Amino acid sequence: MPFGLFRPTLSPVLADFGASGVKLLQLSSGDSPRVFAAASIDFDEATRARPLEARLTHVAARLLDTLRTGGFRGRRVVVAPFTQHTLVQHVAVPASDAACAEQLVCARIAISLGCDPAELIVRTSKVTETMRDGEPRVETIAFAMARQDVMRYVELFRRAGLAVVGVHSGIAAMVHAFDGDAMRTDATRATMYADLGDGGTKVAICHGPQLVFAKSIPFAGRSLDARLAAAHGGGLAETRQTRMTAGLLSWRSPEPPELTAAPALATVASGPRHAPAIATREAIEAVEALADELSMCMRYHGALFPDHPISRVVFVGGETRDRGLCQALAQALQLPAKVGDPLAALLAGGATGGLPESTSPHPGWAVACGLAKTPTDL
Repeated sequence: MPFGLFRPTLSPVLADFGASGVKLLQLSSGDSPRVFAAASIDFDEATRARPLEARLTHVAARLLDTLRTGGFRGRRVVVAPFTQHTLVQHVAVPASDAACAEQLVCARIAISLGCDPAELIVRTSKVTETMRDGEPRVETIAFAMARQDVMRYVELFRRAGLAVVGVHSGIAAMVHAFDGDAMRTDATRATMYADLGDGGTKVAICHGPQLVFAKSIPFAGRSLDARLAAAHGGGLAETRQTRMTAGLLSWRSPEPPELTAAPALATVASGPRHAPAIATREAIEAVEALADELSMCMRYHGALFPDHPISRVVFVGGETRDRGLCQALAQALQLPAKVGDPLAALLAGGATGGLPESTSPHPGWAVACGLAKTPTDL
């Protein structure tokens, strides 16, 4: 008699909203979680160019059928919203106001946005105590989102029969994806995580497991392809296909030093060299622009923690398929570099049907993986 006593306990549906589409993932629970279901709702070029509201409408039209055909179970969902719906900002508050930092930060952000603080949902994370203008301050990271935007996701999934139980920044989720990395237990090691996406780059710097820096950079794959397309006269889709096939740059400089292999991490230096099919001045300048942004993140971190240099960079995101881009950034930053694939450890004996190229690495699924370890406190 099938009482269902041995049915696996499952995570909520984990939904990562990105510029190229929505990734949906569900894991089994326990000490050794595995992928139970995976699917994606992809955006074509026309959909990517439309406003966020139109993209949410596109997702709503396909969500229920995708969940059914993907074999997802349960009615709970945790969301990483579009980056454009989440504000990430460092705020230094007077040490005397540390006890009410979240309210103070919320008020400051509301003033800068010209809105009522009650219209915002703000979460803060303490970074460190510092001195600014001769006064003790507490450096905090603030993640803010408009309540009306949160309700858009709540309503989207409600119409599909699911309840949103958590909404978290993709940066926070990305970091949680590597909680199992042995190096994360060493608080003396500073690691930069860079999610190279189609519409932007999410950056986090951690000391062991502690997040100490976060920023969203509106420059990544699409910006790069737009520069190349303008220079060479091709369309965005054609340019992207060429870049992903041939690689952005040839690599002749000495490679950065190798790290000891770590779980869920693959060295950037591995893999075949690509011919310099589009290694033009425009390509080099575009890489330098992104490298400059990442360098500014490193300098901000260095000002807060002058005795705690960054020891490595871990790249995730769909743009890591362009190995030349990762190599160029690693060389510009002068750091050992890895491509992280936290999904790899979750696939043993699990579902792969909803994953593109299921036998290949999936660094673009890092945010979805990390959502499994975020609080369900909405």
